[in-house]
Amino acid sequence: MQNKKTIVIIGGGVAGLSAGIYAEQNGFHAVILEKNPSVGGMCTGWFRRNFYLDGCIHWLTGTKEGTLLNEMWKNLDAFRSQEDILLLPSWGTYEYQGQSVTMWCDLDRAEKEWIAVSPVDKKMIRKFFKMVKDFIKVELPLDLPLSMIPLSRKLKLGLQVFSVWPSYLNTMFQTSAQFAKKFKSPGIRFALTKAQTGYGNLFSMIYSYATVAMGDGGVPKGGSKPMVERMKDKFIALGGSLRLNANVTSIFKEHGVAKGAKLVDDTIIKGDYVISCLDINYTIKKLLLNQYPLPSFEKRFNNPKRHPSPSCVMVHFAIKKDNNLPTPYSFDCPPFELGGETIEHLTIRSYSYDESFTRGSRTVLFIMLDQSNLNYPYWQALSKNRSAYLAKKKEIAEQVKTRIKAHLPHVGELELLDVSTPHTFKRYVNSTNGVFMSYTFTKRDSMYTHNGTLKGLKNFYLSGQWLQGPGGLPIAMTQGEFAIQRICKKERLNYIFTPILNKKKA
Repeated sequence: MQNKKTIVIIGGGVAGLSAGIYAEQNGFHAVILEKNPSVGGMCTGWFRRNFYLDGCIHWLTGTKEGTLLNEMWKNLDAFRSQEDILLLPSWGTYEYQGQSVTMWCDLDRAEKEWIAVSPVDKKMIRKFFKMVKDFIKVELPLDLPLSMIPLSRKLKLGLQVFSVWPSYLNTMFQTSAQFAKKFKSPGIRFALTKAQTGYGNLFSMIYSYATVAMGDGGVPKGGSKPMVERMKDKFIALGGSLRLNANVTSIFKEHGVAKGAKLVDDTIIKGDYVISCLDINYTIKKLLLNQYPLPSFEKRFNNPKRHPSPSCVMVHFAIKKDNNLPTPYSFDCPPFELGGETIEHLTIRSYSYDESFTRGSRTVLFIMLDQSNLNYPYWQALSKNRSAYLAKKKEIAEQVKTRIKAHLPHVGELELLDVSTPHTFKRYVNSTNGVFMSYTFTKRDSMYTHNGTLKGLKNFYLSGQWLQGPGGLPIAMTQGEFAIQRICKKERLNYIFTPILNKKKA
């Protein structure tokens, strides 16, 4: 270890664990500093009344064997084989005023059923499913930063995009809500705006559906927490050092060079390089005292209406396992107010498909209520009065419970397990405005990326889902790798991409 250069990684989420593993595989010594008692960051779960509650993964890009992301996840031990993956039959069933449609992974089946539901929409339905099938043909190159992608691969991607260019143009510059208005069926309009947020652009929604439909959006058995624990074990087995309950308060610098991280107890963890995998706004303003501003991100942060980021309230109940519920399942309900938003539908997820969530004859029912960065001032103010905050969580649970029992009386007893809010995200991972992902694709604000460097500060790199929209676990994982690729380039080292090596040996 004496001859190895040390990389200090702030944050033990997916980006930090990815960076740590790739650092160790490329001849560095990595030290991960995580402020919480366990790794995972946003990718986590917890226990209530002996039930495991998952706080993250609903579907994960990279579960299809043979894809590049699949090899990368396996290299990190996120899952070790295809036996660790569960593939659900659909991307959800959506019911509005008694009319329901299902986004089956079998696209021909889904198209046929949608036409049966609304023959008058036959032309638009066929157009929609053609676009879904078109995007199955496109695999984005997520293993390299844009600046490092060889010209040959850029040309290949260009040809793939060109082959589906009409679908790309039809989806990138309109929202899902705008597209939904072209349908007569209220059930189809409901599905198109509830599979993802209606204000998000159509490309994002259709590409996501295509990903799940092709089998590349499965779920790791056991959920989020076991996945990151496997990644942690891989990191430690490679020789990496992990410090939990290590709350970083600032970046240690000398003469414009990052030299380590300072902890809350004033301990300094020194290294040759520093990577921050935290929320970018928190890193820039808190850890670096706003001495190295990023105008492009500041612009987004200061205009949340134009640049929305998703958040939510999560409600977990225990429910009978044999509930015959599709997963996920969305339905309209009597409206109620939440954080300044009017909630008019519920999206519920029964975990009866995974034994890890089962206790006896009961399993977990998860409900996700949409919020965004615009709603955080409400939760921030409410959190300052603990009794009022707890009362509001209890009230939310009752509102949800009442509507589920009215719409689905057959599910029986609903036992409340937990309620989490945007303030939970803020408290747990220092997430700006309590969001769980970076900026949503809209018709005016689509793809963006950042190279992870700061002008004026050497040997320091940003990483994590904030560097590339719309964020999420695959982006966090690849951005962790990108940081190590950039360090290898600076050190004039040949980057070892282990998944490719493993593939060649097989």
